[in-house]
Amino acid sequence: MEKQIRIEPVTTAAGRTRFIKFPWRIYRNDPLWVPQLISDEKKILDPQRGTFYQFGEVALFMAFRGREPVGRISAQVNHQYERYHDQHTGFFGFFECIDDQAVADALLAAAAGWLRGKGKSRVMGPMSLSMYDISGTLIEGNDTMPCILTAYNPVYYERLLAGAGMKKAMDWFAFLVSQDSELRPGLQRIADRVLHQEGLEIVPLDMKIFDQRVREVARIFSDAWMENWGHTPFTDGQIQDMVHELRMVIVPEVTLFALYHGECIGFSLSVKDVNPALQKANGRLFPFGLLKLLWHIRKTKRLRTMAMGVLKEHRHRGIDIAFYLKTKAEARRLGYYDSECSIILEINKRMIGALEDLSARRYKTFRFYEKELG
Repeated sequence: MEKQIRIEPVTTAAGRTRFIKFPWRIYRNDPLWVPQLISDEKKILDPQRGTFYQFGEVALFMAFRGREPVGRISAQVNHQYERYHDQHTGFFGFFECIDDQAVADALLAAAAGWLRGKGKSRVMGPMSLSMYDISGTLIEGNDTMPCILTAYNPVYYERLLAGAGMKKAMDWFAFLVSQDSELRPGLQRIADRVLHQEGLEIVPLDMKIFDQRVREVARIFSDAWMENWGHTPFTDGQIQDMVHELRMVIVPEVTLFALYHGECIGFSLSVKDVNPALQKANGRLFPFGLLKLLWHIRKTKRLRTMAMGVLKEHRHRGIDIAFYLKTKAEARRLGYYDSECSIILEINKRMIGALEDLSARRYKTFRFYEKELG
């Protein structure tokens, strides 16, 4: 007789550690999986240290059959989202589960029950913990290693979430730009014309003013993306996290800023895809994980352009085209063989069109789900 599924809330530091280490149970034989650093996950999920707890509430749950862990999930309320969107939506994230519909149903029911108790009538996710963390369910492109800070999961997750009554809310895409891809004729002329506009210049990141530039990124991102689905402006705590996280992986030569008469009006942010190095570290920096990480980061030959934004009043200038072409040319000079541009809303036709002009290939799709809680 099969053992009954039991859901337990996670309320202690030891429980959070077990929650964080559970994915090794799912992915132990998967050569494409990239473990996140356990120390980083502990900070994210610690109510005393995690930035999300400054503007949200979180509950963690694990599923067991007997004494064996078989799944995990988070449920969260995001007060930033409530300020800019609605009061009735809650979220789930950190979803990991064996290939068993009953376990998935029990996990999602636990998250939904907690959210109902918080007055929510709709659940959306996965978001771990906010939209700009590692979020979404990978439904296309599971046959390649994920790029830095993007989701990866078994192919059966799509089936489990649909089987639990979750419906598509929105898809996000990842595009791959290869160095040997051909540009649409005339694109370079557009970029050259942009660069000759009076008062406009595009400059690379100067690490001596790194903190200032990160604050400008946050300011422009909050403005430029305000009309995007699900977007919320960064909090001060999130900006500080960004400063800390980007220092090791950012590539100054391909992190570009558009200045108009000296004022920063746009940016394009590219980082090293350090996931192959993270995979070697296997979740731990010590005793030898840090050395492995630093060694393999040096050999990284892929970029991720993870964010781009231009202030609304300057979007007509073609700055995004100049960003794309300058990034491609500099990446070639530095020896990077391709770049992932992600994650891009399926309804962002302007950006998708620009990437198609670069002969970029759409190769991954991430899905956000939703369900009315009744």
